[in-house]
Amino acid sequence: MKRHLSSTVALLLTMTASSTFAQTSGAHGFLTVNGGYQLTANNFADGAVRRQYAEDGRVDVDYDVKTGPAFDIAGGMRVWKQLGLGVGVSRFTTSTSATLTGTIPRPFFFNQLRSISGSVAGLDREELAVHVQARGMLEAGSHLEMMVFGGPSFFHTKQSVVTDITIAESYPYDEAAFQSAVTTESKASKIGFNAGGDVAFFFTRQIGIGVTAQFAGATVNIPGVGGAKHDVKIGGGNVGGGLRLRF
Repeated sequence: MKRHLSSTVALLLTMTASSTFAQTSGAHGFLTVNGGYQLTANNFADGAVRRQYAEDGRVDVDYDVKTGPAFDIAGGMRVWKQLGLGVGVSRFTTSTSATLTGTIPRPFFFNQLRSISGSVAGLDREELAVHVQARGMLEAGSHLEMMVFGGPSFFHTKQSVVTDITIAESYPYDEAAFQSAVTTESKASKIGFNAGGDVAFFFTRQIGIGVTAQFAGATVNIPGVGGAKHDVKIGGGNVGGGLRLRF
């Protein structure tokens, strides 16, 4: 009798624990914290006419924007059945390099342009974005949760750009050489969009780990050589993983 009673109590406790864990649909809030990697290299080019010695030359700059580590955090609530609303913040920084080519007029002769080339390193780039998201929240059993999401994104970017150059030359001015670049930090903001998905495995009702894949992007205008503005893409594909919380 005691053995049957003990078995019955153990079974009831197991069923209660399983039922408690399975009540994940009662969780209304969520928080995701990801360390990630931005997969998109948003290289861009800039160029403008540069006047010197009463004649037009030209400067062209090609920027190499590398991929690299990123960070994002998002949180939100279930508002109706499997529909949730959330807000996320992401940040990406990298060091950009640039290759420069150009033509420089001569001081005493027209139509005899001299070629120059060079490189510029240490041009910082930062992308900060706030993502507003509608989320479809789907549970597959008591441990696995999936989300799909999308919505508008508000981007703010800072990019160091070349605005002018200095050259080295001496009599008889047959040659000219690139000496240094004049740089400035350009800032721009733009509304874009985001879309992606998340899969999480929960060890307990509240704590788990997960992976995210998303795309978020926009196109901004930033000034470059000579002050002319050019289209520059920001954001892109991103994958990451980290902590998952629900409450």
